[in-house]
Amino acid sequence: MKVYALVGPSGTGKSHRAVLLANQYQIPLIVDDGLLIYAGKIMAGSSAKREESKMGAIRRALFFDEKQTEEVKKCLKKLNEDKILILGTSTGMVERINERLELGGIDQYIDIKDISSAEEIEKALSVRNNEGKHVIPVPTIEVEQDFSGYLLHSLELFFKKDNQTVRHEKSIVRPRFSFYGNLSISNRVLVDLIEYLINKFSKITEFKKVKVEETNNQLFINLSLEIVYGIKIRRFIEEFKAALKEHLENNTGINVKEINIEVYSLKVRE
Repeated sequence: MKVYALVGPSGTGKSHRAVLLANQYQIPLIVDDGLLIYAGKIMAGSSAKREESKMGAIRRALFFDEKQTEEVKKCLKKLNEDKILILGTSTGMVERINERLELGGIDQYIDIKDISSAEEIEKALSVRNNEGKHVIPVPTIEVEQDFSGYLLHSLELFFKKDNQTVRHEKSIVRPRFSFYGNLSISNRVLVDLIEYLINKFSKITEFKKVKVEETNNQLFINLSLEIVYGIKIRRFIEEFKAALKEHLENNTGINVKEINIEVYSLKVRE
């Protein structure tokens, strides 16, 4: 197997560039932050971005966990491909990963500075340092369960392959670990956010119950509303649920799993 290594400091855009690089060199396999990725799917491993601490993330990315390492090695043997790309913050890191996965040595090193401009690297660093955003080079559907509450949005790439346009989706996440400590949002704040949005909808005339439960970093919401008579109830409720989900996720970063709404009364306006 031919082993490529993409090297660059944390936050310089390696994961963002990995897909384009893999397409250029026709590399089917990517090892990034503890994951083995094949044809846009997570095949084995566990993401370092799920760890609760920076040290835990480093250990995960370096395959210190024997179970994780054996799982990836077994999957590599089963896939039996001829090329692989390893991402790392230094030559020492990619060499350590190469050793742990028993890949037999790195054939070609690629520096992030050779494939990204200084302006692109500076922009990537700004996004990482100021917004805490990280890229995982797989579609959102591949990571949304593991990153519930930490998934921000997806990013689409389009490139040419064999005279055809190929679409590839990447996921933007905010990891569990942070240099800035932990953020805790009280239930009262969540209720206040919901009541704030309710007051923005003129067709909601009253509400009785606002119940919010947080389980496994996911929100479950129950509401009882009085709305204006004469509107299409189902359509309005679906529109409100979509707005509420976006409102809460944008303001808290917590995934809204379920919203249940009871319409207990209709208000006839004079």
